[in-house]
Amino acid sequence: MRTAFISFFAALAAAFPAAADIAVSPLRQVLDSDHREVRFVVSNPTPRILEGRASWLDLSATPLGYESADISARKELSAAPWFTLRPSHFRLEPGARVEIIIALRDGAALPSGERRSHLLIETAATRTLMRKASDTGLQVDIDAGVSVPVMLRGYGNAAASITGTKLLRDSEGLLLLSTAIAPDAVYSTYGRLVAAFVPNNGGARQTLAVRENVVGYPDTELRLFELPLGFFTLGAGQLTLRYEGAAEFKGRVFDERRFEIAPPQ
Repeated sequence: MRTAFISFFAALAAAFPAAADIAVSPLRQVLDSDHREVRFVVSNPTPRILEGRASWLDLSATPLGYESADISARKELSAAPWFTLRPSHFRLEPGARVEIIIALRDGAALPSGERRSHLLIETAATRTLMRKASDTGLQVDIDAGVSVPVMLRGYGNAAASITGTKLLRDSEGLLLLSTAIAPDAVYSTYGRLVAAFVPNNGGARQTLAVRENVVGYPDTELRLFELPLGFFTLGAGQLTLRYEGAAEFKGRVFDERRFEIAPPQ
C-alpha cells in the first residue's frame, strides 16, 4: 500500500482577484500485481469548510501536456474500469483530512501493457451563515481542482531515448536547452533531466540544470522539455544530457547524450 498527500490551500488576497493554490505530492502513482491499493490523503488547511468530490478523468498525453481523451483513446487508455474509488464525496472542516482509497477490483485481471486515468479531486468552499464579507466588500468563493495520473501496469517494460536536442537562447539571450523524450516501450518512464558541462581546459564538471518530473508517455511520440542553463556562453567543452529514473525507476539511466561545444567565436 502506498500513501500520497494532497493539500488544498485557498488564500484570499487583499485585492481582487483571489488566488487558489493546490499542492500535490507525489505527482503520480502506479498500481500493479504487487501494489494493488493506494491511499491519497486530502487535507484542508483553510479556515473554511470544504465540500469535495473524487472522480476519474481520462486525458491523452501531448508533447506539451494533456488533452481530453476522445472515445477511441479512452478504450485503449483508461484504467478507471479496473479501479474502485472511495469515498467519491467528502466534507472537510478546517484542519481535517480524509483518505481517498483506490484499489484494483476484486478478481480483476491485469491488462497487458500500461493504462492510465487521472484522479480528479475538486473542492468548493461551503457557504455558511457565519461567513463575512472582506473589508473590500467582496466575498469570494474559491473552487479548487487537481488531477493526479494513476497508472495500471500488467506485462511490459519501460524505455525512452533523448532526441531533438537543441541549444537555443531565451528572450534575455541566456542559453536554453530544448529537448524531447521519446518513449520506446509500453510503460511510461519517469525521472529527471540533468544537464552538465565539462570544460576542455581541465575544469571541474558543473551541473547546469535539473528538470524534475520528466515523464515519457507511450500514447504520444514525444514529450518536449526546456532546461534554462543560465549562461550567455559555455566555452569549449562537452555538454552531457542524462535522463535519470526516479520513484520506481530510481538508479536507472534511460539515456545519455554528449555534445561537443565549440569555443565562442
